[in-house]
Amino acid sequence: MTPAVPPLLGSLPVPVLDAESASAATAGPAVVLLTRWTLELAERLSRHALAHPVDLVPVRFDGALAVVGPVLRAGAAACLSCAEYQRLATTGGRVPWQSPALALAGVLSPALGEAIGALAMDLLEAARTETAGSAPAETATVYVVHTARATWSTHHIRPVGGCAVCRPLPPDSAEAVAALPSGPRPLPDPTRLRGANARTGNADLRAALHDERFGPVRGLFRSEDSAFCLTTALVTDGRPLDDGGYGRAGDFADSERVALFESVERYAGMRPAGRRTALRASFAALGPDRAVDPERLGLPDPAYHGHPASRSVPYTPDLELDWVHGWSLTRGRAIAVPEHAAYWDVPGQDRPRVVYESSNGCGLGNSLEEAALYGLFEIAERDAFLMAWYAATPLPRVVPPPEDLDTALLADRAATAGYRLVLLDATNDFGIPAVVAVCRYEGSHPRAPRMFLAAGAHHDPRTAIRSAVAEVVTNVLESAHRAFADGRPHDPERLRPMLDRPELVLTLDDHVGLSTLPEAAGRVEFLFADTPRRTVVEAWPGAPEPVADLAALLEATVGRLADEGLEVIAVDQTEPGVRDRLGLHCAKVVVPGSLPMTFGHVNHRTRGLPRLLDVPYRMGRTDRPLRYADLAIHPHPFP
Repeated sequence: MTPAVPPLLGSLPVPVLDAESASAATAGPAVVLLTRWTLELAERLSRHALAHPVDLVPVRFDGALAVVGPVLRAGAAACLSCAEYQRLATTGGRVPWQSPALALAGVLSPALGEAIGALAMDLLEAARTETAGSAPAETATVYVVHTARATWSTHHIRPVGGCAVCRPLPPDSAEAVAALPSGPRPLPDPTRLRGANARTGNADLRAALHDERFGPVRGLFRSEDSAFCLTTALVTDGRPLDDGGYGRAGDFADSERVALFESVERYAGMRPAGRRTALRASFAALGPDRAVDPERLGLPDPAYHGHPASRSVPYTPDLELDWVHGWSLTRGRAIAVPEHAAYWDVPGQDRPRVVYESSNGCGLGNSLEEAALYGLFEIAERDAFLMAWYAATPLPRVVPPPEDLDTALLADRAATAGYRLVLLDATNDFGIPAVVAVCRYEGSHPRAPRMFLAAGAHHDPRTAIRSAVAEVVTNVLESAHRAFADGRPHDPERLRPMLDRPELVLTLDDHVGLSTLPEAAGRVEFLFADTPRRTVVEAWPGAPEPVADLAALLEATVGRLADEGLEVIAVDQTEPGVRDRLGLHCAKVVVPGSLPMTFGHVNHRTRGLPRLLDVPYRMGRTDRPLRYADLAIHPHPFP
């Protein structure tokens, strides 16, 4: 085979081909030199290599970067298409990374040509060794050379969430959805609801998840001026908005571990990563035996239909939607859920959405049952808060547990900044202990934010308290940064117009910031009502009951909700590679009839949820069932 390009990579024992010659190669090893290329070409070369007995090493250029590998061959752990999909997605939406016509180019540095050629040969030698009998690699190796700095790095990649070219996802169907395992899930420590997992140490998590060039976690950052050690793990998603996992703990090792756990949950919850959505139909065609009625999920206020900030379209039973299948823990069978209610960032403008969905109800665990239980705790937390918020009902106060030194320390940190911590019992018909932690400013600075809150829910009310307090005090201490950060998200002058025009509330910062204004005091005053003070033991007698079997706790919780007329559905969001390498599972829990957490006031969902009107009365918080006109539909302040 005659080389199709000049010997820019030094004297190599294999041909160096251009794109056209590589697309015609039918056997043997070669290096493919791409000084100008497109994503469409990357896909075409990958598909060609999958269909022929070749070993092709692409060497392509993107500005100052030379990217070498992965080896393109049948059975390889990754291809050029998914490698570039992931690499370009880490740029945070700065390039049209989903456009096949995107053209990339660069110039080979003559001083580095032989070094780059040597890296390409290293990959081919590894591929030859694998062919000789070693087990197929779980990851593919890619080298990135920064030609301006004369540095290079090694990356081990795989197609996270599948690849349409080399790792297509299997189709979703009711038959493909497996029931949650029915056997026991014994816990090594009855005071904790997490199973043992030796594969999730910090080093294992970093190795499997963190890669600044390819993701899925593209960045790990520490904040040393937070209430706790705070670590942020940004995920690869191709959007300009930074998003990911956040970990708060007493030291950075633990906070990093929590952040990486949450990053897995966030990534898996964005879009299907284990099965390909295959069902498009109307609810009228499917019926209630096969699908969840979207009206039971809570619909947005029709007054905002067509608003520029609205993310949904009007719902009718004849509207065709995309559906995925979950498992009804209540009914013990598969049931379809609107895809955009099961995943919160599904791409594609041709997929109508009738509700706006957040990551509410996404859970991570060492088993699918554990993930579902923690997703259910989050549903309970948000439902309890929103029920109190929209009904504006005072809640009983809870005395901070005196033996909890972390809570006491955080309360002192808040007090130093001028804020008094108040704990409220928001537990409702879910029966899961739910706590709202509120920090109210009692200092003298006229421009200080007046109020912050957070919530927590857990089988153990002390755990719920610690979670809520850690988040609210963190937000208190970060408030100064939010007031003066780029865009000044908590600038009072920017926020005040939202008091009279709630449709201007678009982001999480808007929701939190609006209720920090002195002018919003009337909306939050019910949170500071002089209600009875109870100890933890008085508020939740006997809680928590010791748990020897996590599966039994999940079953009992589902049964209690069934007695209240609530169905629990778990959508398995597990990304197969994370499951196989780390033993981690992800689930999105959907409880039709619960109050969903949304952001952007035009997206709030209170229609078609009779519990919002009935449960406050049954809990003794109101003297009669509410009417919709009784509700205080203000933008919530949930962080």
